[in-house]
Amino acid sequence: MRRTALVALAAIVLAGATSPALEVGDNAPPLRVKSWVGGKPVTLETAKGKVLVVDFWASWCQPCRQTVARLNRLHKKHADKDVLFVGITQEDEAAAKKFMATVAMDYHVALDDDGKTNDSYMKGVPGLPHTFVVDREGRVAWHGHPLTRLARVVEELVAGKFDLARAKKLTALRDKLTPLLRARDTDKVLQTLDEIIKQVPDDPDAYRLKRAILRDQGKTDDTWPVLLAMAQACPNDSDALLEAALALGTTGDLEHRDHPKALAFALQAAKVADPAEPGPLAVLARIHYEMGHVTLAADATAKAAALAEGDERKALDTQAAFYRKEADRRRKDPDVK
Repeated sequence: MRRTALVALAAIVLAGATSPALEVGDNAPPLRVKSWVGGKPVTLETAKGKVLVVDFWASWCQPCRQTVARLNRLHKKHADKDVLFVGITQEDEAAAKKFMATVAMDYHVALDDDGKTNDSYMKGVPGLPHTFVVDREGRVAWHGHPLTRLARVVEELVAGKFDLARAKKLTALRDKLTPLLRARDTDKVLQTLDEIIKQVPDDPDAYRLKRAILRDQGKTDDTWPVLLAMAQACPNDSDALLEAALALGTTGDLEHRDHPKALAFALQAAKVADPAEPGPLAVLARIHYEMGHVTLAADATAKAAALAEGDERKALDTQAAFYRKEADRRRKDPDVK
């Protein structure tokens, strides 16, 4: 197994699913905080009976800027639904406030007490940002990168549809991958991934890891059926659908490019995603552009920009302007059919 597959496996399996300190179903440790620099103090006691989202971040963490925007949107959406969002940093007050002066954090923000909260939550987690979701009974329901399954987990907990037993089962299955990964036993890793897909077919990460390994083995053609299987098995997972849409709609492998399927997956993603998220509309716009629907691409991107903030909004505004300019050029070009 080459290094790229190892990196993919480590990033998803080790960081997002298995941590020596905390597992899904464990009781959440207390929040030991030096001071609060945003919002009001939050403890496990005040969060009892509510959903608690704890995000670990740092001012030097560039991806944290993007995840803060996601957390702001989720906080706004669930403000009246007994969901508390807390950001925790190990940095000092000056560094935290300097960051907050340029990146709005609308939820509760705290300074860790000499790394005590970080030690109890983040031991074994290799990087930032990383988010933990605690259910109404005070148990860890999920943890991972906040741009992956966070929104879906919170939605399921709010609706009373989160399946903790399924989550624990998935964690146990993923635990099997760790020694196989370290041993670089590709065949057994693939067998275990197939086992996960069979038992928990709507887990997109198993499909992603399988595709990464097949790609590293030079079996590119075999990755496409896995991608389609993921999208078809995860009709309510907008991230999986968008991944499939982009791959099918923009690949340079013309044999496997499939615009109709890409459009169908993008439309389904926009349907099931949080309507406050700009990402699905941005991907839908890209697929429209690839299909020659440039005016539709410009309109969708403008709608996405209206939902975004900061650098993301600037980038989408620039993209919308490009699409509008391109639509105008094509209208004036007599060779465009």
